[in-house]
Amino acid sequence: MALEAIPQAFWFFLPAFLANPMAVVFGGGTPIDFGRKLAGGERIFGDGKTWRGLVGGTLSGAVLGLLLSLPFNVTAPESSWSFGSPAMAFGASAVLALGALLGDLAGAFVKRRMHLPRGAKATGLDQFDFVIGALFLSLAVPSWSLPRFFSGDALLGLLAIIVITPALHRAVNLIGYRMGKKHEPW
Repeated sequence: MALEAIPQAFWFFLPAFLANPMAVVFGGGTPIDFGRKLAGGERIFGDGKTWRGLVGGTLSGAVLGLLLSLPFNVTAPESSWSFGSPAMAFGASAVLALGALLGDLAGAFVKRRMHLPRGAKATGLDQFDFVIGALFLSLAVPSWSLPRFFSGDALLGLLAIIVITPALHRAVNLIGYRMGKKHEPW
């Protein structure tokens, strides 16, 4: 049903949406680039991208997908809202969350090449790097991702994710800023 495709897309994308804020919550410690710089003197990613954040954000997304699957596994395992079996829910959600964080990491890499400091605004890149990363890596589990994002009515849901993500991204960043977890409100 086409009308159901939009809320379902957001439902299935929740692990990716959760990954970045949870990476901030769990972050700190050793940077992913270990402080290394490229030939131009710029850091590869910067201090804001840490191993704890990557692992914490990925596991948070995976656990969320598992928790979202449990009611359906008990009452309606064939529901179109189901993430699948517990193993599939955990695995596919982990891939989606990791993809979101790798997309964000790629965005940080691009921003460093543009000589933008940590936290600098990069309109478009900031809002969509994690979406592109999550969707791209989700293709590693095609039996899960294709029917949920890339075929039939699911394409309408994918379009809604693309359209609504900038506003959602801004709202989450404002909350993080007001909580003192982010240094900038964007």
